Amino acid sequence: MKITPEISVLISGVISNKVNYQPLLIFCGAFSLFFAFWVYLIASKNPFIKTFDTVVYNAIRNNNPVERQLAFYWTQLGNTLTITVFTVVLVLFLVYQRNYIHAVFASLTMIAANACNSIIKNIIQRQRPRMDKAVQADGFSFPSGHSVGSMTLALVLIALIVVLVKKKPVKTWLIVFCVFFTLSIGFTRMYLHVHWPSDVLGGWCEGLAFSSLASCLFFKALDKKNKLNP
Repeated sequence: MKITPEISVLISGVISNKVNYQPLLIFCGAFSLFFAFWVYLIASKNPFIKTFDTVVYNAIRNNNPVERQLAFYWTQLGNTLTITVFTVVLVLFLVYQRNYIHAVFASLTMIAANACNSIIKNIIQRQRPRMDKAVQADGFSFPSGHSVGSMTLALVLIALIVVLVKKKPVKTWLIVFCVFFTLSIGFTRMYLHVHWPSDVLGGWCEGLAFSSLASCLFFKALDKKNKLNP
């Protein structure tokens, strides 16, 4: 796979603690445009979406009761209550450590992403797929709230890890876990049939767009602070 200059610059910055935040603006624009296009396809009930959902569902279909139970437990980590509690604890910890810019970044990014998600849900009003009676899920389907919340939180954590964690091996493993967390949460939403695959992809893109823009502003604010207080 060919790595673009923007991606190579960003990856090198993540590992070295010297983040060039300009590529984040490119990612923000790309994910925002794709998300807007995806919303249009969903709202217009484009036939491609039905084909996409069917293909993905057929690829991951599995009725193994043990795996479904594990997926049910794991998906609870991405629900609104869990994400909210974790975010509050994270923000309080950052304030306690006097990392005020970090705390503002984490809180506002999570609030903005989830507020936008709620607005879009109520505008599109997409119905959920048929669900297993053992699995409870309320509200409209698109975008997936679990996917938006977990993706936004994961990337907020990655941004904080980049600037706060100094040891490269620890930093690398923490980032890998954050990526695994959001991808696995999205997968469980499809696996348990509480969301269409297109809901999950849309949620990931929304989270990526918000967190990319927020991370860019965050790194820029830190740079400004460091220049004022060298």
